[in-house]
Amino acid sequence: MFAEAKQLHLDLFDDASRWPRKPYCSDDKTASQIRTLQHALKRPYIQPNPPHLRVWSIYDIDRPAAALAWEDANLPPPTWAAVDRQSTQGHLVWGLSAPVLVESPDMRQAPMRYLCAVEAAFRAKLDADSGYAGLMTKNPSHQLWRVLRGPRMAYDLQELAEWVELPKHLPKRNPEEVGLGRNVAVFDWLRKYAYRQIRHYKGDVRNFVLWQSHLNSKALERNGELRVPLAGNEVWHVAKSVSKWTWNKFDLEASDARFSAVQSFRSKHQAMEDKLRGQQAATVAAAKTRALASENKRASARLMASNGMSQRAIAAELDVSQKTVSNWLRSE
Repeated sequence: MFAEAKQLHLDLFDDASRWPRKPYCSDDKTASQIRTLQHALKRPYIQPNPPHLRVWSIYDIDRPAAALAWEDANLPPPTWAAVDRQSTQGHLVWGLSAPVLVESPDMRQAPMRYLCAVEAAFRAKLDADSGYAGLMTKNPSHQLWRVLRGPRMAYDLQELAEWVELPKHLPKRNPEEVGLGRNVAVFDWLRKYAYRQIRHYKGDVRNFVLWQSHLNSKALERNGELRVPLAGNEVWHVAKSVSKWTWNKFDLEASDARFSAVQSFRSKHQAMEDKLRGQQAATVAAAKTRALASENKRASARLMASNGMSQRAIAAELDVSQKTVSNWLRSE
């Protein structure tokens, strides 16, 4: 199913929208430089996914014959495999026909959790490196690698899910904190923190550098809590994304208005609850008062009867019916 690709004419780059316009690139695995796609393609390592999007699902196979790992795992052929010519270790990549929005305040949680679950299942079947987050990959157009091209450019995420067993109920909050889940966990925590703190920096444009540095420090703290932490450059990528979005797009006035509306609603709701509790307490107190008054009259009726008063006289004295007096005396 695989064919060795002629890397100078690889069709993976025909649709430039599936790649970052200015990706990270380097001669090693670090995200050290940012260049145009045309220039980045000359480097051995490249950032495959555009900012905030998962277009390529990538797995790092740290063992020989990595290009055949999909067959051993009974998975569909990847879009391409790029392996080291000597060790034959490398990356397997599946293209997604419908990219998934990740690491963005605008992302929908359900598709992102679904993607995390599928990638976690693929990673387990491939026995791939759980510490690899996919920020940088072996550039499939570079001659340093042996590149094998699969039969398909992309798969539907649901189609990939049919090759693995997923949990019946995906987690509603935090995705698994490995692979993409680590990026999302750090990003989601950091953006919520940033919403609360941006007002302390945004008043002066000169504070932006301080803002980025502060968020990077907080992101590194959160990253340290992960079972397998992200590399420092990946944390910086997340911090830079959150700092730019909150600085340029987060509306403090709208946020304050929403906060005021929530506080007002909570205040009114609390007032209604307090009023209801007060009414309930008054009703209970009134019932207790009536019960006590009735018990006092019953005791008086028995005392009057013991002194020889008739039921009619007792009823007139206590302002109740003669039948009530009869019931009280019968229950002695």
